[in-house]
Amino acid sequence: VECVEVPGLSSDMPRQIGARRALPKFVAAASGLLCTATAWVASPARPHGQPSTLTGQAAEPMSALNTRLSARQRRTSAFCGAAAFVAAAAVVALPKRLPRAAVSCAPVGCIEEGATDPSLFVQTNVKLGDKKLDFMKAASKAVAKCLGKPESYVAVLVQDGQDIIWGGSADPCALCKVCSLGSINLENNKALTAEVSELLAEFEIPANRIYVNFFDLERQNVGYNGATFAG
Repeated sequence: VECVEVPGLSSDMPRQIGARRALPKFVAAASGLLCTATAWVASPARPHGQPSTLTGQAAEPMSALNTRLSARQRRTSAFCGAAAFVAAAAVVALPKRLPRAAVSCAPVGCIEEGATDPSLFVQTNVKLGDKKLDFMKAASKAVAKCLGKPESYVAVLVQDGQDIIWGGSADPCALCKVCSLGSINLENNKALTAEVSELLAEFEIPANRIYVNFFDLERQNVGYNGATFAG
């Protein structure tokens, strides 16, 4: 997620953007009304009380009538054309989308470029004793290596001496969970499972009594630094 500081970006920006996007529609509607009004004004009219040509007054010669109507139609077309040109110009002048620089992250939620979130959780019914911290450090390096992530973002949680049974037996066993933003695939999962199993073997936990579950998380579902990895 890239955070861009925009000098002078105000809280009124969304309203300004909405107004600019609505401008072409407004101009188009106004041009339609202008065309309708122009056509109404240009239409032939007769004074109040004057009888219709169909009720007693001599009809206007067709050539004169056609000439007069043609002039009015040309004026109407000119007005409508001008209004349509204004609407089209407004649409073309407005940007199709906001420039990237106009989008800003909240300063609190800015995430460093390339930030990731691999986490390893280990629960076992074996007490690791004074070797626990060494195991955690080795596991952290294994996660970074197998998933191709920077170790600076790797988190490891170990809960030892837990009440866990496997197959109805309280013999040594372990339940592990790996959460990561991407890098969860067959190759990486196999490599990390082998590394974790090898580290747990030092505490006499057999590989066939170890579960390692992998979860590929979406960026918007992982919170960090007061926001999420999606922004």
